[in-house]
Amino acid sequence: MNVLFIGTTDILGGAAKVSWEIKTALEAHGDTVSMFVADKRSDDSAVHVIPRQKWRKYLSLLLASENCESTNWILDTPEFKAADIIHCHNLHGRYFNLSTLVKMSQLKPVIWTLHDEWALTPHCAYTLEGIEMKAGLYVCPSLDTQPRLLWDNTKRLAARRAKIYQQAKLYIVTPSQWLAHRVAKTILQTQPHVLIPNGIDTNIFVQTDKAEARRQLNLPLNKKIVLFLATAGKANTWKGWKHVEQVMNGYKNQNDVLFLNVGNLSPEANEKNIEYRAHVTSECELALYYSAADVLLFTSIAENFPLVILEAMSCGLPIVSFDVGGVKEVVTHKENGFIVDYGDTSSLSFGLDWLFNLSEAEKVALSQHSIQKIKGGYDTAHMVQNYLTHYQSILHI
Repeated sequence: MNVLFIGTTDILGGAAKVSWEIKTALEAHGDTVSMFVADKRSDDSAVHVIPRQKWRKYLSLLLASENCESTNWILDTPEFKAADIIHCHNLHGRYFNLSTLVKMSQLKPVIWTLHDEWALTPHCAYTLEGIEMKAGLYVCPSLDTQPRLLWDNTKRLAARRAKIYQQAKLYIVTPSQWLAHRVAKTILQTQPHVLIPNGIDTNIFVQTDKAEARRQLNLPLNKKIVLFLATAGKANTWKGWKHVEQVMNGYKNQNDVLFLNVGNLSPEANEKNIEYRAHVTSECELALYYSAADVLLFTSIAENFPLVILEAMSCGLPIVSFDVGGVKEVVTHKENGFIVDYGDTSSLSFGLDWLFNLSEAEKVALSQHSIQKIKGGYDTAHMVQNYLTHYQSILHI
């Protein structure tokens, strides 16, 4: 089987992690996989760059459009011609013209894995749990919600998207039931869609002895450690650092609690009970952070089916989280974590205290519940097999 992947990038970010895992597994299976991406970060010769011209990018911004790119040339490439199936991932970032999907789907089966809500809105990647709809799409919170618009062109964008979806034949994949339910209410509801949860490598994300993990990471042995992890750290507005700050205020006089912020791209000065660490690229090192902490504080304001949650659970780390996206599909309240209503910052502290006050036996049971949950259906092997089965069903092989 020959598969062509299309996405924003090859190895950076959650969507890229998923596509790269599938690519690696398919190649190990004996299949051939090529990639077209806007931002290449690997040195893999099978990954090809979709060039972005600055003048087109600026024109797109001025016109409040995402349709100034020219990507029909992909249809003439040897990689497209040889492909049995086209598998799209994130298509936003003003590098891909959605009308190309129509032409592609007339020639090859096209799968589109939705890693966020962009396909379900006129222009934005997330609606912040919004439910308002117009013309069969969810309404974006504002024009500034990424990818942002300089002026309100949403009516025309929505009409164009509806026309493309009507003409194209797409096989939609959602990683979460939450997103599947949202798809079913939009103009994409007529396209066949299946649920395939994200998976992570449980051979890498494995629980290490807490004391040993802390020694390796030079973290205190005698404190309760609350982990906040996000690419760009506190600067990542999607991850809700402002909510963490409010929670920290309630613990500022407790010397036995340390808030650990991991993922910062620029240096941050440590404070009394807050320590900042740089962005981590090594998955083995990430697994150590999950093992070293006592709880993952997950305050994202926009999510689908986050890999961070799966990775933490695979390492036995309990979760305190907003009820956001598909988090509740794997985190069961008071069984392997603590779920609070979306945006209910004050209740996050109740969740932390609940976890801190558990007996050691209860903490061990909670950790084991998390680990078994991931092994039972949210590891890479399950995800890849589900995709392989989906490919075969589409190709009738």
